[in-house]
Amino acid sequence: MKKLVLITLLFSASLIFAQKTVATVKDSDELTLNVKKLNQTYVENDFSLWNELFADDAVVYLNNSKMDKQTLIAGFKGHHSIFNDIQLPNITAQTKYGKDVWTNEWFTWMGTGNKTGVRYSNAANFNYKWENGKIVMLLCYFDTAGLNMEIAAQ
Repeated sequence: MKKLVLITLLFSASLIFAQKTVATVKDSDELTLNVKKLNQTYVENDFSLWNELFADDAVVYLNNSKMDKQTLIAGFKGHHSIFNDIQLPNITAQTKYGKDVWTNEWFTWMGTGNKTGVRYSNAANFNYKWENGKIVMLLCYFDTAGLNMEIAAQ
């Protein structure tokens, strides 16, 4: 009988203190697919979708340096004058729907320096916060060593 009471108490405690679901995660929803389209248009050096999906007052942090949407787009456009054969071959993305809606993506950026001829490969993590169908915040994290070396060679 003592074992039955103990098992009942343990089972009840596990139900009471179990973590509640806080988000739904999707990887083929509209927001995730839009982020993947952003990647493709970046590779093609076409930023019209970026202008469309980002809120005009979107806040961007690139390795903790704060900037606005236009500065981000200008910087990413600039990659195409510094590098050629830009590719994003490995992209994983998913959107978490909870109190806030975030699309998180991980990818490998690859490009060949126009000046040095060096082929660079760089892992990156981008996190997009959505409100009313627009990106209002972007957090980007990647190593800038290759970019800095190629800029220094100009």
